[in-house]
Amino acid sequence: AAYARAESEVFNFIRSTGLPFLATPMGKGVVSDYDEHSVASSRTSALLHADVIVLLGARLNWMLHFGRPPRFNNKVKFIQ
Repeated sequence: AAYARAESEVFNFIRSTGLPFLATPMGKGVVSDYDEHSVASSRTSALLHADVIVLLGARLNWMLHFGRPPRFNNKVKFIQ
């Protein structure tokens, strides 16, 4: 969101879909961690129990443990 200057689009997507979200370091501040849809306070559990994760403006790199266990459910589906 930061590089693409798509803050409002990401914010509106979260608001319109009501999907739970977790910001990466570069996405911090686009939607507040205190928003009702934020799972920041239960990050570990959310990542382990998610069956589908939509990545917006992020890569599955070292910061996201390449999307692999033990950080993520081994059957999780990623949509990028």
